[in-house]
Amino acid sequence: MLSSLLYAGLGAIGLPALARRLRDAGVILCYHNVVGGTTAAPKGEPSLHLPVNAFERQMRWLARHYQVVPLVDLIGRLEQRRTLRRLAAVTFDDAYLGVFQHAWPVLRELQIPATVFVVANAPTGGEPFWWDHPAVQAAATPQRRDAWLSELRGNGVAILRSLAPAVDAALPNDQKPADWTTIARAAQAGLTLGVHSRTHRALPTLSDAELEDELVSSREVIARETGTAADVFAYPYGAWNRRVREAVRAAGYRAAVTLDYGLNRAGAGADPLALSRVNVPAGISDAALEAWLAGLRLRLPAAHRPDPLLESREIADRQTSVGWERA
Repeated sequence: MLSSLLYAGLGAIGLPALARRLRDAGVILCYHNVVGGTTAAPKGEPSLHLPVNAFERQMRWLARHYQVVPLVDLIGRLEQRRTLRRLAAVTFDDAYLGVFQHAWPVLRELQIPATVFVVANAPTGGEPFWWDHPAVQAAATPQRRDAWLSELRGNGVAILRSLAPAVDAALPNDQKPADWTTIARAAQAGLTLGVHSRTHRALPTLSDAELEDELVSSREVIARETGTAADVFAYPYGAWNRRVREAVRAAGYRAAVTLDYGLNRAGAGADPLALSRVNVPAGISDAALEAWLAGLRLRLPAAHRPDPLLESREIADRQTSVGWERA
């Protein structure tokens, strides 16, 4: 409640609009899924599944206030140190079926380009992602999430086994991974694909051999199934460190996106392998989204933050617990 009032106040005095005009910085939006209906999805991780009516409203606003370009174009301008003022790119992590069923038609109607980062092992099996499972939703605590990503390395099979879920996830189809036919058809129609690893494990916790497999085999699978040579990577869970970044560079990726909040500025310090994004949770207000995209995310006292786990960060080394970005 406090944050909603504060963001509404910022909008009322025109501060986000002023920041948009003055800051020479581009913004990369990160979504996960878009679902049918007009209210938040009752199943799965609630922060990830945005109702399509809210998504369409956000995209129409974005198209009015920003020049929305393909992610690769924003990266190109960053590399060339050209202005990024009022430039935006739209991305999706995980390649949920809902993105293709609900978001893609909106994007095509509004002529908004987008990039979808695919978990290479997910389309074949079609099983729900572990974080959407009812057993996970029932058992999740900050401490358990940290253990799931550090001790169990973000391995969905191991996490679900540790909970011994007795019931099937029974999620709607639009909250499950898209199949390869759907992904390939959208890519042929103009949707850009990126790589989101092979199994969506926490990369800083993996051995060098495992890390190379996540980076290289995933791109090969996506190329084989879709005919797309993807050259941009998204770090699973937003977890990365210097070793992971170097492995991404060695694997030949042009750029990589994090879940570290922020805008991207061209200049000598810009790092195309650690691009910031604005992660858009399903329940965000219009006023808050406008402020976040302008670089005005408020640092509220802990008691008023929606979830302390929404903060992402660079992981200093393998021994440090892995960051978790739910929204």
